[in-house]
Amino acid sequence: MSFMKETLNQVLPIWNACTETPFVQEVKNGTLPMEKFKHYMIQDSIYLKHYARVYGKAMYHSTVLKDIQLFYSVLCFVTDKESAVRLSYLKKFGLTDSDIEGIAPLPENQNYIDFMMDIAEDGSVSKILMAVLPCMLSYSYIFRKIAGEPGTNKSRYWDFIEDYADERYVEDCKLWSDFAEDKCVSLPDHERKELTAIFKKASLLELDFWKMAYQE
Repeated sequence: MSFMKETLNQVLPIWNACTETPFVQEVKNGTLPMEKFKHYMIQDSIYLKHYARVYGKAMYHSTVLKDIQLFYSVLCFVTDKESAVRLSYLKKFGLTDSDIEGIAPLPENQNYIDFMMDIAEDGSVSKILMAVLPCMLSYSYIFRKIAGEPGTNKSRYWDFIEDYADERYVEDCKLWSDFAEDKCVSLPDHERKELTAIFKKASLLELDFWKMAYQE
């Protein structure tokens, strides 16, 4: 079994738990209060700014042009495609990214940001990959899962769901997963175990993020 497949198998129970959170289920059903979705969008915008900074660190520490190009492609996805739906919702809420600059991260969000930034400071490209990939890959898994359920396309959040459930995003996730496999597969066993632990920790922080709206 490949390194990434084995790692993904270990975190699937966590991703399934993410799918079953009240927040995700209510997004699927269209019953999530818009105020809770607004708070999620604000916190996600704060998170994505720091997420982009981590990719900047990955590019800085990369010494192979192909690696730099791939990190750059993900950064472009985060700042362009992923921002399109997010910004449209912020506009509905009367907010811009500038408005969000003065808002503090909630504890669950801050924990996730701190974890990624600490990994990025280490300077290991493989560790950075394992810290950032659960966000990308779990969103594909979660939203494809709920998108396939009857009636989901009638949710008022369908544009948000569809953004992460489409085939192009699946293809991008496969590209990034293959890249991680290539970077990690030849590493010693103890290093691969450490990388899997980082991936699992990031997945647990994803779960905390989904629970965040109901921690108040």
